[in-house]
Amino acid sequence: MPKHAETNGLKVLHIVGDSRYGGVVRIILGLARVAKADGWQIDVLATDPAVQVALERQAIGVVNLDVIRRETRPFRDLVGLFRLRNFLHGAGYNIVHTHTSKGGFVGRLAAKMAGVPIIVHTMHGFAIHEQSAAWARLVYAALERIASRWCDRIVSVSRFHRDWALDLRMCPPTQIHAIPNGITPDPVSASLNAAELRKKLGVGEGEFFILSPTRLAWDKGLQYLIEAAALLPRENCAYRVVIAGDGPARAGLEELARARGVADRVAFLGFRDDVAELLASSDVVVLPSLREGMSMSLLEAMAAGKPIIATSIGSNREVASQGEMALLVPPADPVSLAKAIEAAAQDPQRMAVLGASARSLFEARYTEDGMLKDYRHLYLGLLENTGQACNTLQRPCGSSVIRNARREDLAGIVAIHQKAFQHFFLTKLGTEFLHRYYEHVLRYASGVILVSECEGTLNGFACGFGDPAEFYRSMWRRRLTFALPALAALLRNPSLAGHMINAVRRLQTSAVQGPASSCELSSIAVRPEAAGNGLGKELLRAFLEESWTRKARYVYLTTDAVGNDAANALYRDIGFQHARCFQQQKGRWMNEYVFHRVPGNELVEAHL
Repeated sequence: MPKHAETNGLKVLHIVGDSRYGGVVRIILGLARVAKADGWQIDVLATDPAVQVALERQAIGVVNLDVIRRETRPFRDLVGLFRLRNFLHGAGYNIVHTHTSKGGFVGRLAAKMAGVPIIVHTMHGFAIHEQSAAWARLVYAALERIASRWCDRIVSVSRFHRDWALDLRMCPPTQIHAIPNGITPDPVSASLNAAELRKKLGVGEGEFFILSPTRLAWDKGLQYLIEAAALLPRENCAYRVVIAGDGPARAGLEELARARGVADRVAFLGFRDDVAELLASSDVVVLPSLREGMSMSLLEAMAAGKPIIATSIGSNREVASQGEMALLVPPADPVSLAKAIEAAAQDPQRMAVLGASARSLFEARYTEDGMLKDYRHLYLGLLENTGQACNTLQRPCGSSVIRNARREDLAGIVAIHQKAFQHFFLTKLGTEFLHRYYEHVLRYASGVILVSECEGTLNGFACGFGDPAEFYRSMWRRRLTFALPALAALLRNPSLAGHMINAVRRLQTSAVQGPASSCELSSIAVRPEAAGNGLGKELLRAFLEESWTRKARYVYLTTDAVGNDAANALYRDIGFQHARCFQQQKGRWMNEYVFHRVPGNELVEAHL
């Protein structure tokens, strides 16, 4: 039974079964910390002793129920399913959140049978990899497709895996949400003496220190690192490979190192709790995995500002494509791996650039705080959609739920628009025109309006639409809908005539330009009273995420170039690239920004 202190908040159970301590548990510990701060009761079904100790240290409830084991044994698994169903039936959990493939299959079905109101599953990676046989991909996809019927939302830890899940038809697009992993790196000891640590590890003076911090399993590809070590030259530059971690493949990997004659060049440290110090002392980090969800070791190396050599599997490509921060090599290719290591050793200046870029990218995209906020928004949105009492949540002042807008939100959206854009042409057309405009976006098949709500009050919104050319054509087809309020505005203010003519011309021009795979962010605004707490950035990120779910390849926007420094800085900070500066009308210069995404590797670049 769970051991925890009684609380009055919502109840959440995470299910991991007998999984060992690793990246999955680290994510759950972070989620539990945030939820507990909101007054929620958090329990974790985990049977591994090390995991249980880690949970109890943070006063997280432990459900010690032996119902999910990694190996498949049909009779035992069936008994475990019904034991878990019976436990959940009377436990009163509002949310069950499952993790790992086995935990996700058994846990989701048991929660569904027990009538749990909300069921979430996180795919921390697939049981297959990109080189898996076609039959394996088909079987895995079929099982996940069945299990998707037993949950409300699926989370992938990279956008690559979200796209792959959709390609394999594991679930509908509206069900799966990408939340990339994030970490808070362990601090490096102030007493670290890098030279002394290198000496203790057997790294000689002048040797090139190659670190691979990972679990010792065959799918981590360490056998190819050992093969690569055998190919590295012994003259001119000495290489030292240090593998930090433990796991079932250790004995086999040690035997391989002896067989390849590199036992003197490859050190196996076993489990270490000083990975931050190892990273700080290393010259390069090598991660030769065959498959990953979103590698925690990769994020740790990025946070440490180290140059990285990694395999070109999908999730690694997604990260590395956002900046020059790693050397990618084909998986299971020791020759290419050895060449990349040699290149790194011979070009320290480039390695320094890669390390600095990796650190910057980590800080911008892969912090634990960003990941936890996304999960929190997901939970709150599901609670609201199911009609559960979100008002029981003890939320800190200023926190908001970001959700899709509804028709009853239009008045609030218009009010925020009018406060934020008092002197804009669209605002001068009046309340009725704005109401019809946002209603049109809401009805448009590819329209996107997200609102930020806190305790029943709208604090901001982001509005846009996919296939902008078709959107503007649809506006032109419905021009009579907008004509009456526009005419009323013209009668009130005849000086608007010139602006209206220009607006009609732009509307007609926009209706014949632009690919269908684009998405335009037309407006984003925050109530003045809610400004200054990062809400605009959260709305912008949510809008980007929503646009990817609608298969947009890039999102673009225009904003004033002069006297608009805060907005321009926000877009650049999020990752938008400046495309051009142009004169929209006499005296008004505009900046155009683009966030370009290439499916499969999430390439971000300016669309010039």
